[in-house]
Amino acid sequence: MTPEQIFTVIAALLSGTPDPDFDRLRAGGFDDRYPVTVEACELPPGTLEVEGRTVLCGTVSVPENYASPEGRRVPLEFAIMKARTQSPAPNPLVYLHGGPGGGTLQALGPVGDLLFSNHRQTRDIVTFDQRAAALSSRTVACFKGMAEHIVELIGVTVKKLDKSALNQMIVPCIEEIKATDADLSAYNTVNNAHDVRALVSALGYPVYNIYGISYGTKLALEVLRTEPEGVRSVVIDGVAPPQVYLYDDLVGPYADTIDALVAQCDAQEECRTAYPELGSTINAAFIRLLESPIPAARGRPEIGFLSLFELIFKDRNNWRDQRDITRWLPRIIAELAQGRSDTFDMLQSSVPPDRVKVLSESKGLTEDERALIRVSLEAAEAMGDLEQAVAAAIERLKRDLGDNREVTSIAEAFENRSTQAALAITDDDARAALLRDYALLQTMVPGRGPLIDWVMAHFDGADRNALLQLIAAMTDADIDRTFDIARGQVNKYEAVLGGVINQAIYACQEDVPYNSLEGFKARVGELAQRYPFLRAFGGETSFYKTCESFEKHPRPGFQSPVISDVPVLAFNGLRDIQTSWRWGAVAVETLPNGRNYVVPEAGHGAIAYQQCPNDISVAFVNDPTAELDTSCIDGITVKFVMPDEPAP
Repeated sequence: MTPEQIFTVIAALLSGTPDPDFDRLRAGGFDDRYPVTVEACELPPGTLEVEGRTVLCGTVSVPENYASPEGRRVPLEFAIMKARTQSPAPNPLVYLHGGPGGGTLQALGPVGDLLFSNHRQTRDIVTFDQRAAALSSRTVACFKGMAEHIVELIGVTVKKLDKSALNQMIVPCIEEIKATDADLSAYNTVNNAHDVRALVSALGYPVYNIYGISYGTKLALEVLRTEPEGVRSVVIDGVAPPQVYLYDDLVGPYADTIDALVAQCDAQEECRTAYPELGSTINAAFIRLLESPIPAARGRPEIGFLSLFELIFKDRNNWRDQRDITRWLPRIIAELAQGRSDTFDMLQSSVPPDRVKVLSESKGLTEDERALIRVSLEAAEAMGDLEQAVAAAIERLKRDLGDNREVTSIAEAFENRSTQAALAITDDDARAALLRDYALLQTMVPGRGPLIDWVMAHFDGADRNALLQLIAAMTDADIDRTFDIARGQVNKYEAVLGGVINQAIYACQEDVPYNSLEGFKARVGELAQRYPFLRAFGGETSFYKTCESFEKHPRPGFQSPVISDVPVLAFNGLRDIQTSWRWGAVAVETLPNGRNYVVPEAGHGAIAYQQCPNDISVAFVNDPTAELDTSCIDGITVKFVMPDEPAP
């Protein structure tokens, strides 16, 4: 949080008027073929944002099938985050999210403040939920099927829900979607690329830059192939090029991550000597834990196969919970292969090391240097506290400058009262019916009638009377707000099933049968020759089971390498287990102006893990043809911990 950002948001709050730069969008946009409707953002976009002034949300209407532009339409939910400068570059950065079917608008804060904060100093950031993704998925939504399973979906995630049960839900959902006249074959990466071009045209950006992560890299490359007009530069991060058999090679990135760890250790003489044949030791540790887990003791749970698997892979792929794990891995692995858990237990401690203490007591420092480190780190922590105070003050200013509406509207009062009444229902079948019908409200035209019917069907006595009185007092705006609340409440549960379906719409229709169950099993068998523990993936076939519910729509040439002269910058995280660090090089082979970099200590989406690729990408987008200073990548090194080195 910089002084400039604070001044900007306060000035926007005090101005009291919408930003005139958005007037054309409020009037319908810049391209009549793709009308714009400005709407409130689905979720509050962040402390440093003021809707209508620093950020604008809405929809762009595009054809479901571009070959039939007069036919069914798809509303794409978008957001523009204005540059934090008075003289922004005319070409924005368009962020293409992953998945497919992932979405981004429900995480505008991290997108604007974490991923692309540096880019936003010079240009607007534009992002949108792609067709069949998150807020843009209502044209392929399974409302009735989801409502029938609402009790099963509440409070669970896909990982917790039995996958066979999930697959049983998918078949009727696909039939429900087809019955709405949705053309599922139109939900693909090629039409997504058309959508990108339609979006920037509607928003008034004739020239633009792209930053794609994960599936967004495949989409970015497809834009270069099918809709290159106006594309000035492209950054692909966590690269999934179309010519890679992604679903056949789901296990490949795990093996490549292990290869990288072994190579890093072997490159350091001290590590190579202390942990010889690290690859074999890794196999030995996994096999030992699979056959003889370390029992629950020491005040800690059992350590088994999954414990080591998650330590090596999962922690390194979660940028929200980064820990300094890599340098400890050879030591942990060597100990576990011997049946010991000293270092593993230390790192799994719920109390993180005191950063000030650990760094200030590092070896080889003078007393003056130790004092300087302590002062610097304590000042940094104090600044963090100060930022929290500033954020709280801005939020209070937003509330104080609000429109003085009631703290609790009639719509919110109705939601609170109905929730309290629902919690008092003890019969499981009655509660399930209530929740199902509540979920189905989103399929109806907002009005008093559906609300009255819902109340009469599921409540009685004082609860019924109170709710009917609230409905009677509602204005049209209150009714609309009540239905919006219902949709928002249901969406988070719908996402469990909808997320799987939305991803499968793309993957099953256009990647299968290019990828196949036979290809997947063959690849697992090949990788298991080096790392036998990877055979544990051999039974992971739920993706192909899901795909049995879909018709296949492979497109000739879709898996061919993309050829383009547009400047492209590729990043790959060395610890990425979703897309291999080797795949960026594959993508740039046919891109004459492509550059590829592998970033140590980064997982999926290197920009989220390290400041270095963030800085490089800003320099690249500012001048896509200039030489880049990438020396910071070489500075990201891992000094592995030796067996006799004391733990902090």
